[in-house]
Amino acid sequence: MDVAIELTTRVGVLLFFIAICHVIAQRVRLPDPIILTAAGVTIGFGYVALEHVAPAFAANTIAPFLSPAMPPEAYLWIFLPPILFQAAIEVDSSGFVADLGPILLLAIGAVVAATLSVGAVAYLTSGQGLIACLLLGAIVSTTDPSTVIGLFQSSGAPARLIRLVEGESLFNDAAAIAITTLLTGVISVMPTHDAAHFPLAQFLLSLLGGCAVGWLVGVVLVFVSGAMRSPPFAEYSLSLALPNLIYPFAERVLHVSGVAAVVCAGLVVGRIMLSRRPASHVKLFRQLWLYQATIASASVLLLATAHVPSLLDDLRMIDVVILLLVLVAAVASRFGILSVSMPMMSRIGICKPLPVSHQLLIAWGGVRGPVTLTLAICLARNQDLAPDTRHFAAAMAAGFVLLNLFFNGLTLKLFARWLGVAAPGGRRPAAIEVD
Repeated sequence: MDVAIELTTRVGVLLFFIAICHVIAQRVRLPDPIILTAAGVTIGFGYVALEHVAPAFAANTIAPFLSPAMPPEAYLWIFLPPILFQAAIEVDSSGFVADLGPILLLAIGAVVAATLSVGAVAYLTSGQGLIACLLLGAIVSTTDPSTVIGLFQSSGAPARLIRLVEGESLFNDAAAIAITTLLTGVISVMPTHDAAHFPLAQFLLSLLGGCAVGWLVGVVLVFVSGAMRSPPFAEYSLSLALPNLIYPFAERVLHVSGVAAVVCAGLVVGRIMLSRRPASHVKLFRQLWLYQATIASASVLLLATAHVPSLLDDLRMIDVVILLLVLVAAVASRFGILSVSMPMMSRIGICKPLPVSHQLLIAWGGVRGPVTLTLAICLARNQDLAPDTRHFAAAMAAGFVLLNLFFNGLTLKLFARWLGVAAPGGRRPAAIEVD
């Protein structure tokens, strides 16, 4: 009974804070992730202060809320599937296929480029080992779908730009998590033959296997739903079960990418099932999923950012300078991979050309979020790694998210206007536009 009361209380408090942050975001006309991040960091600093003033109260009251009795990886398992699934069902499939080349370029190529460039800059400036610096690069290479899409929509970016960053953010988690897992294994003295078998072939097999599983399960769901002549409630319930079942099944049973499986299942559901339903049903279906994904994203962002102050506890001034250089490297690597590859792909007919101004906006708008923070928390608690290594990578990743979100996120709209990409005024994020 005590456990149930404690759990429901935590959920209630979390939802209360999310509601308050949303109201504040509306009033000050800022994206929700900015306010949620500020709230989470404030809660985290409050906890750090209470540890010195009232340690017993902090340990018994605040600590259980910030660090529930579950591993940090649980944040990904609980919150990531609905976020990815909702983003996938909203995708314009026809446009998605037309821009598949640049989407995969951003989802995989940009992750690799960011890992290498950030790792190189950190290695040259921090004095840390190369693998630890590459680990930092892998952690900060992933972008958050809800945060990025919301910021681009609020900036009034063209539909194709939103589609590109939408597609990238759906798939780059798989690449970033895979590279992070590999490098963590290397640092923790995993047998070299295990790490050596990873590289490109195994990653592609995991990605393609996840896509195949997701497509198959999505088709089965569409068939079952059609055969049962499911009413809207039953159909929504089936879709609700889908990402929460397929993610662990793909990861733990089939050993393929759970991210890719959820995304492809969502693409199938959005393309086939929703296209056969009345407009009123589709609107309700998407609205319900939008609410759920928004709450999931807000929850993990608030919980993850609350850990940031403790991760940044020993951050030095020189580390701030390194963070600035790392941010420049991350943005430059995204622009570099686009500026080199996009002209080549458009020249051979893979996709339409992408203006330089659009490339710059995509590079600037690669905002990190809860996935990066969750990976940082996982790293900070990984006892297989040396204390210096895990503290360096986790602290720098947390600092990077704050710097990236407030610097790039807050200036994205102004940058879009300066580039002439978006009309003045833009529009509000989709999560805020729901009636």
